[in-house]
Amino acid sequence: MIVYAFEPLGFEGELVTVEVDLRRGIPSVDLVGLPDGAVKEARERIRAAVRNSGFEFPLERLLISLAPAGVRKGGASFDLAMALAVLVASGQVPDVGSPVLALGELELSGRVRPVSGVLSAIAAGLRAGVPSFIVPRGNLAEARALAGDSAYAIDGLFDSVRLAAALRGLGSVEAFRPQADPDPRLRPSPIHDTIRSEASDEGSLDGGADMADIRGQAGLRRAMEVAAAGGHHMLLFGPPGVGKSMAARRLAGLLPDLDDDDAVVVTTLHSLAGTLSERSGLMRRPPFRAPHHGASAEGIVGGGRSRKPGEISLAHGGVLLLDEAAEFRSDVLQSLREPLEDGVVSIVRADRVVAYPSRFMLVLACNPCPCGNLGRRGAVCLCSAEEIRRYWKRLGGPLLDRIDLRVPVKPAGPSELASGPGEPSSSIKARVERARARQLNRYGSLPFRLNAGIPASAIETFCALGSEARVSFSDQAESAGFSSRASHSTLRVARTIADLDEASRIELKHVNEAIQLRRYGDGDVYWLIP
Repeated sequence: MIVYAFEPLGFEGELVTVEVDLRRGIPSVDLVGLPDGAVKEARERIRAAVRNSGFEFPLERLLISLAPAGVRKGGASFDLAMALAVLVASGQVPDVGSPVLALGELELSGRVRPVSGVLSAIAAGLRAGVPSFIVPRGNLAEARALAGDSAYAIDGLFDSVRLAAALRGLGSVEAFRPQADPDPRLRPSPIHDTIRSEASDEGSLDGGADMADIRGQAGLRRAMEVAAAGGHHMLLFGPPGVGKSMAARRLAGLLPDLDDDDAVVVTTLHSLAGTLSERSGLMRRPPFRAPHHGASAEGIVGGGRSRKPGEISLAHGGVLLLDEAAEFRSDVLQSLREPLEDGVVSIVRADRVVAYPSRFMLVLACNPCPCGNLGRRGAVCLCSAEEIRRYWKRLGGPLLDRIDLRVPVKPAGPSELASGPGEPSSSIKARVERARARQLNRYGSLPFRLNAGIPASAIETFCALGSEARVSFSDQAESAGFSSRASHSTLRVARTIADLDEASRIELKHVNEAIQLRRYGDGDVYWLIP
């Protein structure tokens, strides 16, 4: 039988055929196919695991080939596939008569450990027509999200004979399946279009925080509702301690659950990055990511030696918060521009180009000036105008031009802090879901689903203005010196505000609110907060 392993190259990766040849000669194991150090070390792990699982390691010269030979192989997920191929070649495990994809890291005892990238591997196997998938028990829920009943769990290499016999129809496979069946509404498919799911809340990092914790701050709460409804990017700025980070960390809680397609993509990305918890199924809550301002470009964008997805891909379908945004390295901030436009990040290396989905809501949070006292009651800002300009220049005009909502956050007064809880996330989320439902109904099968994704060519079609609103928008946009991108951004936000009001046409009040949410950030208006 053909035994496959998997090399996670980019989002889709590549299947690796594991071949074993037994030859006369001094007993040894030769491994070819551009293996890295971890794969080379598998020779000794396999030898010990085979013996400790009750099998005989062949006393011949073994050649293990990993094809295609031109693709570098890395990680410990090849262990199980290579051990299984050796046992089949030596006649100790029966040939099941059809290809299998095996993933898992071997312990010396013969037990298998969970590995990352399983969901991507299953998708690649389904596309290639592989009928059976063998994974560690800790990865079974993840594997069954796509493969359904074609995924089988083993606890160790010692289970391989019994599983092979069951796959040949000589025993029951029920011991290699979970007790609970996945969601019966879904069916397995060789592509991502139709999926089976075990619902899971993994990846929702908002920690159950609620908007009711925010006292006062009516403008901030409204801006967050608009951002969540249309998928718009936000800039929050104000003195330290006014609630910028607290509000941003509650934004993901306003978003609806991920649909089936997005759940598969998000879970695949987290699996490739190794951040998916054991025994977890599909991630159903939008992810929230908040990297430290000292993060490297590879950590944010992805890449590096392992070419793993970065924070912007792990935030796909959810929220990426850059707290203390002005403290991030300039090259890191500017690298966000293309993903914000395209929803995909391409990582170019000398031997290969890999791409990861990266459609997220960006939230930038920062102080209004280097000392942070500008706008704080009873405090004195010692920053000069030039220092403030240099501070904001770190963010860069091209990046800021892509931010739809700019929200100054002022300290709440004592009366606001002493007031009762604000409106809870649940009621705001209900309005957001209704607004998003209107957008899904409006855009149908078009390649975008939210107002933030309306292309410039479709602005005229979907952001039609009433006569009074058109005149007002033209006058205000010209007075403010809006660029073409800024004008289109404002119209998208106005469309979202109209959707929240359940209005079919954008009216004057929607335009005025959208411009008010956009105007901060042009020229000196950053620090001259009224």
